[in-house]
Amino acid sequence: MNPAENVVNSFQGIAVSPGIGIGRVMKLAGSGSVAPDRIEISEAEIPGEIQRLHAAVAATERQMIALQEELRDRLNDNDAKIFAFHLLLVKDNSFLGEIERRIRADRCNAEFALYGALNHFQEVFSALKDEYLRERALDLRDVGARLMDNLRADSAVLMDLDDRRVVVAATLTPSETARLDPAKVLGFVLENGSVTSHTAILARSLNLPAVVGIPGAALTNLCAADRVIVDGFTGRVIVNPDSRTEEGYRLKAKAADEIHSRMIAGAELPPETIDGFTVPLAVNLDSASCDVSFLKRSGIAGIGLVRTEFMFINSSRLPSEDEQVEIYKKLLIGAGDLPVVIRTMDIGGDKAAAGISSIFEANPFLGLRGIRLALRERRDLFRTQLRALLRSGVFGSLRVMIPMVTSVSEVWETREIINQVSEELESEGVEHLRDFPLGVMIETPGAAMIAGDLSRICDFFSIGTNDLVQYTRAIDRGNEHVSYLYHPDHPSVLKLIKAAVEGARAGGIPVTVCGQMAADPAQAVLLAGLGVNELSMVESAIPLVRRTIRSVSMYDAVRVAEEALKCARTADVEALLGTILRERFPELGEL
Repeated sequence: MNPAENVVNSFQGIAVSPGIGIGRVMKLAGSGSVAPDRIEISEAEIPGEIQRLHAAVAATERQMIALQEELRDRLNDNDAKIFAFHLLLVKDNSFLGEIERRIRADRCNAEFALYGALNHFQEVFSALKDEYLRERALDLRDVGARLMDNLRADSAVLMDLDDRRVVVAATLTPSETARLDPAKVLGFVLENGSVTSHTAILARSLNLPAVVGIPGAALTNLCAADRVIVDGFTGRVIVNPDSRTEEGYRLKAKAADEIHSRMIAGAELPPETIDGFTVPLAVNLDSASCDVSFLKRSGIAGIGLVRTEFMFINSSRLPSEDEQVEIYKKLLIGAGDLPVVIRTMDIGGDKAAAGISSIFEANPFLGLRGIRLALRERRDLFRTQLRALLRSGVFGSLRVMIPMVTSVSEVWETREIINQVSEELESEGVEHLRDFPLGVMIETPGAAMIAGDLSRICDFFSIGTNDLVQYTRAIDRGNEHVSYLYHPDHPSVLKLIKAAVEGARAGGIPVTVCGQMAADPAQAVLLAGLGVNELSMVESAIPLVRRTIRSVSMYDAVRVAEEALKCARTADVEALLGTILRERFPELGEL
């Protein structure tokens, strides 16, 4: 029996880190949310104020490096890398330049200038099409809060709890999450967040149950005397449960710990089904600047997605061709013979992406973004990026992927530009690849429906399930009011994935899934059964997915996929997935 059955005082959110947490509440206020006072300064005081800013930047950089080392010791290299982006932000010329500009132009104190610059750049990040990039607005806030503390000479106050508690807050930044002590924290419940946020990634590494997307009004009404259950498996949060419900969840927590230990055993073995089919597992990278030394010791098949947007989102510092070449070159050399799929700039055509697009759009997520922006308004940036990719491609196994493709003509136009750029480099006597495998992102229903046509003019597909789900079901999963509709295994999404796979087969090209769906063990089995050739995910998800793949047969995976395509409801699909996993992991029945 579900221990939450018949419990009225409960809320449904999004599960982002598995496990069960039971205890009293500890409410946290968000950092950096209060606007500082504006203090007018004279012309003569401007240099001193800028010097204060630089001192705060230096202190923040030292703190970030120390936090990286601490996480490397406590957890692993992958989690420490989360703060590499924070270090890039704190030293970013555009970010610091905007703060300095405001100090000079407005003749104001550094705190007030920082607050204004943070609001500006958070709008830039939040308006980007890519969900992963939108979530980096929280990383920016994290860096800003540290800078503000250092400007004010404040020190972070660690939680002093009288017993282990469940943390409740509107948001938690990655830094705040990293400072959580599992000896004092049972889990956390947030109003804002998502499965792919850095906060969620850290929660999983810390083994802290976590649920996001709970209505703010529900959290506001909680107090320190309240007792809550956090179900990181289902996303359920139960307030002041009765004794029977609490005991049921305690038994569930014990069973879950035992099951997880068994399932990750042998995770270092190849991702091969019990009937001999290999499902290669690749890794997604946050940006082209990531360290890839881990690839040589991990048994990973390659890099399935490299995001390049971070190089382009700031107006005052667009990367030159030579700068891009050095970044891509380092990445390709680091990966050795392993294939590296680099996605060209995937930026929305909204006004907030200043310096990229001058067009204002009422709905930028359905507007001039991805390949549309590259071909229609910023062909100059696109050509520069393609030149850099062709030049750097001689140093490794490069593959290039274009985003937001919805028509065959977009691929033909891209190929024409690649040919033109190659001829230019040839005439200039510059060493470069003559060509590279060109793939497209399948992230809209339209692309999935014309997959057969697309497969005849490109070399591979990569299905971005995060966007495919949202475009198919017309929802924003970051919106708490409709997040309950976000189901990657909804029958409509599965049918589109199958259409994309069949289209790829018609053209004889491979298909990868690079969305969050690939990182879910049960859904990974379903994708393999649907005919997906490779799965790409965050590094931390690979061991458990690998272990699950090794525990099933391809026959079973195909059988379940065929049955799932006949289902009319998500619940029916989930029941099927539960059945096949429980056949291979009988202990899952205890959950």
